[in-house]
Amino acid sequence: MNIQKIEEIRDTAIKLNAIRLYSPEDYGYLKGWIHCLLQRECFTDKKQEGEDTVEKGNRG
Repeated sequence: MNIQKIEEIRDTAIKLNAIRLYSPEDYGYLKGWIHCLLQRECFTDKKQEGEDTVEKGNRG
């Protein structure tokens, strides 16, 4: 992981901690959205991997 990515992650963590401290309701809402987006991304990646496997199987 490069230095820029590490700094972006650290900055985001600091901001999320401030939201958690000052507005727990908003933090819970954001946490839920992040979870949903990560699940959607994971599902999309797995679906694309499955399609690639099927396409390779049909060729050969």
